[in-house]
Amino acid sequence: MRRWIAGALAVSALTVGTPAFAQVKPADPARALSKQFVAGQGVRLTEKTRTWVGRDEYIGSVRQGVIGFDAKGVTAVENTRTPVLTAKLHKELKESAAKNEDVADALDLATERLYLISKGKRLYVNGGLVSELLPEGKSWVGMPGHPYSAAYGDQLINVFEPATLRHLLATAGGRRGDQYRGSTTFAQLYKVSPSFRDQGGAPPKGAVARTVVSWRITLDARKLVKRVAVSWTMPVTKKISLRGETETRYSDWGTPVNITAPPADQVADMKEVGDRSFVPPAPIDRDYVSVPPDDDGNTE
Repeated sequence: MRRWIAGALAVSALTVGTPAFAQVKPADPARALSKQFVAGQGVRLTEKTRTWVGRDEYIGSVRQGVIGFDAKGVTAVENTRTPVLTAKLHKELKESAAKNEDVADALDLATERLYLISKGKRLYVNGGLVSELLPEGKSWVGMPGHPYSAAYGDQLINVFEPATLRHLLATAGGRRGDQYRGSTTFAQLYKVSPSFRDQGGAPPKGAVARTVVSWRITLDARKLVKRVAVSWTMPVTKKISLRGETETRYSDWGTPVNITAPPADQVADMKEVGDRSFVPPAPIDRDYVSVPPDDDGNTE
């Protein structure tokens, strides 16, 4: 979803900051974050993502897992990612599945839980479509990755990069208590965040580069991140735009974490299963940028 789509329309800038948010210099939680980088320790995450094509909600996901650290930062991630269909979409697909066995099989694969592990320079995936493409005797597909690869794909902001976190809070449009609010763009994230560059590949261009990402970050009493909410709209063509909202919560900082890669004899290389590209759904006539809700569900 992070591969930049050329030829898109510009997305209007998002106005942030309201009278309820005082313009103040934020604290520096980057230092508190760095103190958490201890081998064998980590943090738990829970995450919910929703996506839209114009006005129509599309497939979302729920993610749960753990992130492990070493002295330099994230060293490994293990989690599950479960696709979530809207009631309307699920009904439509079930009706089609009842008439076509191939659709029924595709529906099962599309809604199957994925297991993801990233460690070192490898990402491992089990489940879903991958399970149908694996050679006999293999249960995981392995591919090039980074220690944080399994944690991203839905959440655009990597708060485990101290410099990225410091930059975002320093440029926040407002603050209320330990909740910060602001906006950035794909181009700005590409400049400041190494993981965003790694996940996105080539630099975003044109209207895609100007795509607005609005965010809210909430800190706990120790100045550690406990919640990140983002929303964005990516223009695709004059008649197609994709919108996403992701809320990630972090808890149990300092929890013991021991993540290991799958046994080598159970892993097939990505070259053995081939690549699949994302195909957007039917075109819709609307570009829309939303503001992620605060901890109480407010969007003002």
